[in-house]
Amino acid sequence: MVVFSLLSGCAQRTLNISDENGVVVGECVSGFDWHFYGLDDSIDYMLYECAQSALAKGFTIDEPRLLTLDFSLPQLPEGLSWNKKRAMAQFHEGNITERKLGYILASIENDYTKIAWAAEDDLASGKITEQQYKVIIEQAKLVWLGE
Repeated sequence: MVVFSLLSGCAQRTLNISDENGVVVGECVSGFDWHFYGLDDSIDYMLYECAQSALAKGFTIDEPRLLTLDFSLPQLPEGLSWNKKRAMAQFHEGNITERKLGYILASIENDYTKIAWAAEDDLASGKITEQQYKVIIEQAKLVWLGE
């Protein structure tokens, strides 16, 4: 029973990208570890984000179901933004569905990842110092988690 509980928070899926001749030319891969609410919805959200980029370049995807879903995030009062703490509170209070929670969690983690990757690149290229990198990551983490 413990093994099932541990595995229930981990999943990954792949979306194939094809050219106009139906030849697979790439893929989108999305997965999360230790993500206990809205896991499949978070994966859908990330695959959709990747699919949008492929579709804009004229490619097709092998999971058109993604194009039928509403990935919009619920609005918060003016001046507030989504973070993990706020999203979990709204979910537990019954103000958002588990599906929307999954989308929100994927979106805010994706935002964090973009900041972290850019900071890593800047550190590697010498544009920022190790100390600056640590500050950027810490600030982004606080925004992501809502602490």
